[in-house]
Amino acid sequence: MDQPYGAFAKALLEVQRYPNLRDETGHPIAPYDVTAHTLPLLMGVTVHPVKAPFRYSPAETVAERGMDLSPQPPNLPALYHSSVPSQDEGWTKWILDSKKISYGVLGDKEIRGGVTFYKPSPGVTVRYLTILFPDQPARTLLEGYRTGTMPPELTGGLGTLGVAKLRELVETGGTLIFLNRASNFAIEQFKLPLRNVVGGLPRTDFYVPGSILRIKLDTSHPLAKGMPEETIAWAEDSPVFEVTNDPNASVPAANVRVIASYPADKDPLLSGWLLGGDLIKGKAALVEVTIGKGRVILFGFRPQYRAQSLATYPLFFNALASR
Repeated sequence: MDQPYGAFAKALLEVQRYPNLRDETGHPIAPYDVTAHTLPLLMGVTVHPVKAPFRYSPAETVAERGMDLSPQPPNLPALYHSSVPSQDEGWTKWILDSKKISYGVLGDKEIRGGVTFYKPSPGVTVRYLTILFPDQPARTLLEGYRTGTMPPELTGGLGTLGVAKLRELVETGGTLIFLNRASNFAIEQFKLPLRNVVGGLPRTDFYVPGSILRIKLDTSHPLAKGMPEETIAWAEDSPVFEVTNDPNASVPAANVRVIASYPADKDPLLSGWLLGGDLIKGKAALVEVTIGKGRVILFGFRPQYRAQSLATYPLFFNALASR
């Protein structure tokens, strides 16, 4: 470590304890980017500081443990492409391409029109049974660009018609996967028996501007196959779920299965900055909701964050592959 970039290496290898910086009104001062850079947590490896000469003994690798991080989905999934650009969509495409996972792309117009078929070659038709929605605000998904601000073909978002088509797809056996803020869209538009417990809270009460949190997994669920009971979640403006008994919900609370939750007896923060951590203790971070013959999977975090969070890649790929 005794070299010019030793401090930078330490920043990537060590846990960050970001200072509680607030302005004169008590509001948190936003960081330049994010507050956690701890690659060992993101990548699911253990790092030990070494302060004396040592002999290296190679540890077993993920591949040697038999964990397939990128299984090919049995059905061709589609990636939602919003008219409003999303960085998370770009990272998701990069991961799928790098793992050589075939996928299609559906935009607002295709979904509103009910086009859920893809023709990879003449005479061959494959129906999309899974659609993946990258991280994006719920309002952007629903409304897109406002009329008059962009060419007509780029305005309108999914709209109520798109919501109806998506609901139809799920009820007939399809799977919809929503990442991070996109989960709010699913809760609102499908009237799910869930509540985002941090939605609408002022930043003085709850704030997580890019941090690594601790979650517990129900490893008996197929989405958590091959995962340890405790892992990480990359949280950045992320929703946190609570199952409700709302009589106006479209499905009963019994249709919700919690796959990951923040521990009730531990500090959720592993690295970075978290204000109001007690508010999310015992709450859900990953859920599956059964609707008709299909399901909706809601990630309250970004399992493929900037192609860095290898620790949660299995959750992401299992969601694409499992039925």
